[in-house]
Order: sequence, then structure tokens, then C-alpha cells
Amino acid sequence: MAEGAIPPLETWRCFGCSPGHDGGLRLTFTVPGPDRVRTEFVASEDHAGMGSILHGGIVAVVFDEVMMWCLLRYRRRFHVTVSMEQRLRRPVRVGIPLVAEAELDDDLEADRVRLIARMWAAADPEATLAEGSGVFVPLPERMLSLIPDDQRQEMEAILTGFASQDLTR
Repeated sequence: MAEGAIPPLETWRCFGCSPGHDGGLRLTFTVPGPDRVRTEFVASEDHAGMGSILHGGIVAVVFDEVMMWCLLRYRRRFHVTVSMEQRLRRPVRVGIPLVAEAELDDDLEADRVRLIARMWAAADPEATLAEGSGVFVPLPERMLSLIPDDQRQEMEAILTGFASQDLTR
């Protein structure tokens, strides 16, 4: 696994990040710097909305995923999305290398946290294609029982790995 790479969740069936999801995006994540997580991917024509333009809902999925993984990496806890918004600045094309990055932005009342996200074409990092933000809240302990045991154990192992990485720095 590459330096700064976050291990994938093998037992989950997440549309955004599961490596075994046949129709999914199969996003992978890296840590490019403090409080940030990045994904680099190429969306297929199966994810287009109109012609060769990526469906706006897929942009939202990418942002939700990269923000969630940023929380998992830095807050080391399950969270759920409370709200999200995105702004599509330019057409996002399928079939080209894209990059999306999320960053912790602000701690809010009631244990909520806001993150910001940005997407660009790998060939033109200065041109923002889409940007957005999301507010997340920790998953209440009573709801952890909704996650199957094998998936919860796999996630807890990843979170423990993050904690040990932080201790060795």
C-alpha cells in the first residue's frame, strides 16, 4: 500500500468505496497533509448524467465519501451526514483522471463538524470543477448495532491503525 494510503473496507458494500462493488466508484483514499483526505479516480460512462458529463449525484457521492473518510481518519469515529451542499463550477467529465479532497473546517455546536471539499481534473489542479461542504455528527452508540459485526470489526481495526499511526509521529 502506498505511503499515506488508507486501507479499503473489504467487507462493506459501499457504492462509493467498496473495492468489490461491481457498479460502484471503488474510491481509494490517501492523506496528502494534516486534516485532509484525497481520492483520485476516473469516473466511467456508467456514471454520466448527460453525454460525457459526470452526474451531479455522483459528485455528491464522491464528496460525501471523501469527507467521511477524512472524519474517520482524523476523528477516528463513525459519523453520519447531517447536511451537504455542492456547487458545480464547470462540467466534470467522465473518462479523465479526477481528484477530490476534503478538509476538516470547523467544530460546531452539538458535537457536529463541518468539512469542505473540492474537485478538479488531475491535469488542471488550479481549475475547480466542483466544491462543497458537509456537516456530520457522530453516530450514536445505540446505532452501532445496525452495522453487521464483521463490518464494525473491520472499521474498528482501521480506526485503531489510525490511532497507532498518530502515536508514532
